[in-house]
Amino acid sequence: MQPDSFESRPSLGIRGKLVLIFVVIKVLPLLLLAWLALGAAERLGGTVSVRAEEMAESMLATIRGFADLATGDAIRALDDRSREAIERLTTDTARNIADFLYARDSDILQAAQVAPTEADYRRFLMNRTRPVYRHGPWHLNAARDGWEPVHFQGVEVSRMARAEEVLDDNARSFSARPPEYLGNRSLEPLFVEMTYVDLQGHEQVKLRNGDLTEPGLRDIALPANTFLGAEDYWEALKALQPGDIYVSEVIGEYVASSVIGPYTPARAEKAGVPFEPEKAAYAGTENPVGRRFRAIIRWATPVVSQGRVSGYVTLALDHEHLRQFTDRLSPTARRYTDINDAIAGNYAFLWDHEGRAISHPRDQFIVGFDRASGKRVAPWLDTQLYARWKDSGMEVNEFLAGVPHYEGQSLKRKPSVEMIKAGTVGLDCRYLNFSPQCAGWKQLTEGGGSGSFVIFFSGLWKLTTAAAIPYHTGQYGKDEQGFGFVTIGANVDEFHSAATRSAEQIAHSLEKKGAEFAVQREGMLTAIRNNLEQTAAQLGISTAMMVLAVIGVALWMAAFMTRQITRLSEGIERFRSGDLDHRLSVRSRDEMGRLAISLNRMADAVQESFQRIEDARARAVEANRLKTSFLAKMSHELRTPLNGILGFSELLKLRGESEQTRSYAKTISNSGNHLLKIVDDLLDMAKIEAGKLEVTPREIIVSDFVRDVCAGHARHAEQKSLAFRLELAPDLPEKMRSDPIRLRQVLNNLLNNGVKFTDEGSVGLTVDFVEGRLRFAVRDTGRGIPADQLERVFEPFSQVEDFMTRSRDGTGLGLSLVRELTALLHGEVTAESTPGEGSVFTVCFPVDMDVTLPDSAA
Repeated sequence: MQPDSFESRPSLGIRGKLVLIFVVIKVLPLLLLAWLALGAAERLGGTVSVRAEEMAESMLATIRGFADLATGDAIRALDDRSREAIERLTTDTARNIADFLYARDSDILQAAQVAPTEADYRRFLMNRTRPVYRHGPWHLNAARDGWEPVHFQGVEVSRMARAEEVLDDNARSFSARPPEYLGNRSLEPLFVEMTYVDLQGHEQVKLRNGDLTEPGLRDIALPANTFLGAEDYWEALKALQPGDIYVSEVIGEYVASSVIGPYTPARAEKAGVPFEPEKAAYAGTENPVGRRFRAIIRWATPVVSQGRVSGYVTLALDHEHLRQFTDRLSPTARRYTDINDAIAGNYAFLWDHEGRAISHPRDQFIVGFDRASGKRVAPWLDTQLYARWKDSGMEVNEFLAGVPHYEGQSLKRKPSVEMIKAGTVGLDCRYLNFSPQCAGWKQLTEGGGSGSFVIFFSGLWKLTTAAAIPYHTGQYGKDEQGFGFVTIGANVDEFHSAATRSAEQIAHSLEKKGAEFAVQREGMLTAIRNNLEQTAAQLGISTAMMVLAVIGVALWMAAFMTRQITRLSEGIERFRSGDLDHRLSVRSRDEMGRLAISLNRMADAVQESFQRIEDARARAVEANRLKTSFLAKMSHELRTPLNGILGFSELLKLRGESEQTRSYAKTISNSGNHLLKIVDDLLDMAKIEAGKLEVTPREIIVSDFVRDVCAGHARHAEQKSLAFRLELAPDLPEKMRSDPIRLRQVLNNLLNNGVKFTDEGSVGLTVDFVEGRLRFAVRDTGRGIPADQLERVFEPFSQVEDFMTRSRDGTGLGLSLVRELTALLHGEVTAESTPGEGSVFTVCFPVDMDVTLPDSAA
């Protein structure tokens, strides 16, 4: 550690340490006692407040628990009671519908006894009427975002019994309601058509009520001549025996709507259709002015004359009478309604024996036929089934004939948006795979039974009930479900709204009481905090006074002790500043005096050591100067005879009389050149060590320079039967700035070593441009260098043993000189080698040695 860095650290003097010791042994115990006392008081206050809060919370929790239990029991009781009531309402409605249908069986059997004349048929139909209830006129509200009745529709409250007029004996739980309002009442014919058909299928007599069916006598043996071209009952009539009854399915023209929900100008614009509510399907409060679904159910039975079947009588029931059983029901405290609100989720609807909707608050949901083709309009499908249908290219009824019923129904499936846009959204439970309640209804009613379940649908938790309609005439006698089933949907939240309101009132009371407890608890906590603050202030004042007293005593003792230490410190500092002759005066025989004597002796030893080091340094400098001078003189002395030897050896090689003489001359020349290179290397190493070797940067044409360097080595390699490869990257810069002499010396050393230590194979030089630097890689397939000796090859006078022969080659200066010269040229050198396979020596140089590259590029 450096003295300066040590002294730069903040330090605590003897005085401070003494004060700190007194604080630790005297003040801290006092502070600890004060802290313990204050903590005990705070814990007592905290415990009291927590216990008070826990008592209040416990009391509130107990009350809340009893309230939740009572509310939960009330909700369950109300839900169970409502469920039972709605299941009973559903079953009663189903049985009433069955009774109504059976009454039509009686009508058709009576009609068979009537003479087939128009007058007799008119008398037969005259008194067969039934009340039909319809709401009054509606129009768009002022905001044009919904519909409202033009005038009040209902029964005045004044018609309800007055509770204040009841006798005392009857006053307990007296409940009164005004007359139930189902809408505007009118008597309408049950049947829209009565016909007599002969044994060839020709209508002989037809009597119509209204304009729903077509006028004129027709050949009903051809389906095209039937209602909407959708009936095919002639074959069924021919199979009837006297007393048998044929009953058709519900047959009506489908009414479409591209808007599901309130039919308003904004919704119509969003759906991309003109605002024409009168042309769209009727949908209760959502579109009270729309087109209504009109349909018939046809009854038929043989007419017997003189013991033989002479023809057939048919009655076409107006489907509106069947809808009256469900369109007016409301499974709420209201009981009945003159118009349904589908959004509220409280309504009843009918399904036939195949699971097709035949009555619904939204008429576009009722399945129907296409007047032009006489075929059923495609029902609403989920996205997957719709895609399969379109991909099939088949007519929809033909396609659906091969589709499994109730296939994977789940709320996770999504309805087809394309069919919404087209306005064809009739509901057929068999293919309504995004409405799993269909499967539930089928399960409840397929054995003729009834029941209910709760499902989250259309954003509401709905209780949905179902009950089979026990009508089994004709084709409806094939299974226990009969004609179909009635379903009623009800918003579960409305069942227990009273209990929910009670729960909200209790919760509000508990919240108010909790707020009162919180105010009381806060007052108690404030008093505790004030007391703790006073205690803390008193403890703080007394502790501060004791701390000041202890620090005063500590300062007095520290002043006495630090005077001697300061004197010693000043003397040591003079010695450190360079006054090596300064010594400390000894003024006492105590520990401080003995410390001064020891420091004086240490100063003497240090002064002697400094003198020895200075002498040794001077001798080393002189020895290095003599070595450098000797090497320089010896190199000059050796060059003169060596140049003479090399000159005469060249003459002998050229003019030698015999081959042997020229061979000897070649040996002399090679040895002389080798010795001259050693001398040059020694001189260069000496200059490098002395710091006198200079480099002279100049511009170098890279490709020409490299080829010139490689020329001699290529011939040398060829003499040893080695392949020599030179590879220049295409992206090499044209020029570089460096010392060409020293760069050539580096490459010559590496290439010379490669050729010298390679007995077979190849030697090569690869030059490329990597990260802003020129990289020269010398590769050979020579002996290789063991891994444990790879780092030593760059050390001066270090020779690597041949790992096979244990022989040594070279002086050990070449690679050391390569490393030093590479550093002078601002480059780097690395080596990689595998024994027996070869070596790669790589040197990297900047394009301009005068420009220093960042480390990342190096």
